[in-house]
Amino acid sequence: MSRFAAVSLRLLLPLLALLAACGTQTQEETGPSAGSSPSPLSGRTVTYTPSNEIFPNPERGFRPGRQMGQSIGSTSMAGIDIEGMRAQGYTLFQGYISLQNYQHSDIPGWYLDELDRRFERVRNAGLKVTPRFWYTWGGTTTADRSRIFRHIEQLAPLLRKNADVIAAFQAGFVGPWGEWHDYANLSNDDLRAIVYRLAEVLPQNRKIQLRYVHTLRLFVPQGFSEAQAFDPNHIASRLGHHNDCFMVNQSDAGTYAWDNPQRDIDRNYLQSMTRYMPVGGEMCGDVPEAGYDPYDRRSPQGQLAELARFNWSFIANDFGNIDRWRQWGIYGTIESRLGYRLALVESVVPEVAEGRRLRARITLRNEGWAAPFNPRPVRLVLRNTQGGQVYSLNLEADVRRWYAGTTQTLQIDQPLSGVPAGSYELLLHLPDPAPSLERRPEYAIRLANQGVWEASTGYNRLNQTIRVP
Repeated sequence: MSRFAAVSLRLLLPLLALLAACGTQTQEETGPSAGSSPSPLSGRTVTYTPSNEIFPNPERGFRPGRQMGQSIGSTSMAGIDIEGMRAQGYTLFQGYISLQNYQHSDIPGWYLDELDRRFERVRNAGLKVTPRFWYTWGGTTTADRSRIFRHIEQLAPLLRKNADVIAAFQAGFVGPWGEWHDYANLSNDDLRAIVYRLAEVLPQNRKIQLRYVHTLRLFVPQGFSEAQAFDPNHIASRLGHHNDCFMVNQSDAGTYAWDNPQRDIDRNYLQSMTRYMPVGGEMCGDVPEAGYDPYDRRSPQGQLAELARFNWSFIANDFGNIDRWRQWGIYGTIESRLGYRLALVESVVPEVAEGRRLRARITLRNEGWAAPFNPRPVRLVLRNTQGGQVYSLNLEADVRRWYAGTTQTLQIDQPLSGVPAGSYELLLHLPDPAPSLERRPEYAIRLANQGVWEASTGYNRLNQTIRVP
């Protein structure tokens, strides 16, 4: 824990310095009349029209599953169509990585090199991946703690190098498919140690998804608070959840306890944390309309409510209940509301930046089922209307706190140091924070409004201009 805490603190200090330097206040509102009233600001008001278009956005949505490493039962590498996924509307996929040939040996260098090349292909294709390492595709795993730790040590440079295209990391290694069931030679202390070791290896801003509620309780027996969710020294800030048998039966095949009252306790426990977690997964079979379900998950509205209740960000669409969703007419609703769906509501901007300060108010709403689960900058871009020169202001805002169903108001009051006199259009930019990706528009968040998105830049036009004297 001491190394985990030290690394976390080191990474936190630059963020604290950045926040202290910013001149932006963010107000969260849960509805049109909630929260404190914004401070008076005179200027031109623009009201934005929401869009019903379904479009891709980073780290959310439907995702396919692919073998990213060796083929099952083979020493050859599995074929994988990474380059074609973006054209199919995907921004994310589940990458299963086989270690089946190395349960009793080190991972060879050629395999690590090939995996590195595959991560590079992910980056070149404009995608992200949720990797999961596995030892057996069914059956019982026999790799013990020392072997798993040795493999994590070998994989550490690969994972750190490619963390920019890892949306979330699934704990893996344990049990068939890396799902943390039907394993031998591992105690609860071993399971805890594996997750803490992964937390040390991965960057502090990457979360580790676990499937089972009883496993999450090994780390946070009573759940955790919002403060703990954002405390880099607390393991809560590193936890996520994946449910790989979503809605298949009352317990989701053991994700929750099989029987009540513990099953309801487990569901309430998980719900109390998922707004702060990356939540994703798959259905391990078709969920029938017939049959009793105490949570009303045999109807279209019941299944939508379940996805919303647990703040789902991504789900497999290559098997399971997909055809039924299409028949019910809810496939598009799920596609648009998985994860975040951020939309501009209103902006107020003075015509002139008096005193060479930019004062403005921007209001957005999240119509999705979850907040973005990874941090990213929020930038107000000034682009000269004559020459096109661009200047960016970092705003004090944490998109991970833009929770489902909430309205956010950005109160901006910042000096325009270094911005020459002239007329500027204003744009909102939510890029990926990684230096390797921040200038790539396909990794920026697109807002769900008509007439604002610039596909060539990744900017969202506010349709406002300001004159800097």
